[in-house]
Amino acid sequence: MGSTSSRQLSSSLLAVRKALLTGAALLLASAVVAAPASAADAKVIGAVGQPLGIASGPDGTLYVSDYRWDGSVSAYRPGETVPSRTIQTGHFPTSLAVTPDGTLYVSQADGAQSEIGVVAPGAAEVSLVMKVSGGKHWLTVGPEGSLYVVNPDENSVSVVKPGDAWVNRTIQAGPYPVKVAVAKDGTAYATNQLAGTVTVIPPGAPWPSHTVDVGAKAAPHGVAAAPDGTVYVANILTNDVAVLEPGGTTVARRIPVGEAPQEVLAADDGTVYVSNSLDDTVSVIPAGAAAAARTIATGDDPGRMVERSDGSVVVVNRHAKSLTVLDGGPAGAVAAPATGGGEPAAAADGGGSDGAVIAGGSFDVPVPAVAVSAGALLLATAAFLVVVLRRRRKTTGADGAGAWTFE
Repeated sequence: MGSTSSRQLSSSLLAVRKALLTGAALLLASAVVAAPASAADAKVIGAVGQPLGIASGPDGTLYVSDYRWDGSVSAYRPGETVPSRTIQTGHFPTSLAVTPDGTLYVSQADGAQSEIGVVAPGAAEVSLVMKVSGGKHWLTVGPEGSLYVVNPDENSVSVVKPGDAWVNRTIQAGPYPVKVAVAKDGTAYATNQLAGTVTVIPPGAPWPSHTVDVGAKAAPHGVAAAPDGTVYVANILTNDVAVLEPGGTTVARRIPVGEAPQEVLAADDGTVYVSNSLDDTVSVIPAGAAAAARTIATGDDPGRMVERSDGSVVVVNRHAKSLTVLDGGPAGAVAAPATGGGEPAAAADGGGSDGAVIAGGSFDVPVPAVAVSAGALLLATAAFLVVVLRRRRKTTGADGAGAWTFE
């Protein structure tokens, strides 16, 4: 009797599986038929080694750091899908920042010594090194060209004036600051991940003016200042973005986004992009909006982002070892392939992007209404299973630069 029941159960499960797979095939086929040409022509660039940091120069050159012992920085000129040159740096290059004159700063290491490497415009290697305190450091360049260095282990932010090679001032922040954004008026905002706060530093001030509470359990990480002075803070553990109005002392509103939002970028047109590291998407929030208008699939484990001079936004997919390029503007479409530069390089892990770059790097395509009603339950079930499996993989530390490193 037990054997018969087991066979019946197995047969039922197989039947359900077959039905699900058949439904999925029909639904995906409908989606592909309805997909616009821009989705089919999406641009995904294979990165070199372990991509982590990213920055864009005034001429549109894209810089991507290779986070390895013998790491380097790859430089992509506009239109290139493979780097045209490699910049030699110190060990384990992480954060990158570029000044308005094209000088590149690289957070790197020389054994146990943490450093900031300085690369002159067009140079092939680091020409000057600034010694800094131990631990990781995140870099940002202000509108006037000053370099801001976040020192998590010292709970502070250091500032290097344009052209200098030493720290001019250091401002105390909150417990474990991780990122800093500088508004057009020179006001700096540092996210204190352990405290759940944002430290506000007036232009040129030696100390903060006030602190904004965004949630003790929110784990704020990425921060960006929009052209109108509005500040956006990505909260990893609450899956939202806190919005701070110019001059405000409290959170004005919260915008729900994807799972484990890590980085946030405010483009020149005011559009805000948020990389959701756990569900492998980017949320697109139009300027001044109270909700995300669109969610775009990326490669596995999206992290840092940058806007290029042509308005496109490039996302680093750390586990997929690739870059996803999005068109600028509120629609946030996936960009068509650029001309020149050869074919996109294969991802260093054999293209292991967990399918996020299939069909042009985005599943955000219109699905016929007839397929929506028939496949809603199917998609919900499949999504649940995918989330469970991915959460298990990522929380077991399968990849050193995975979502939970909060790099």
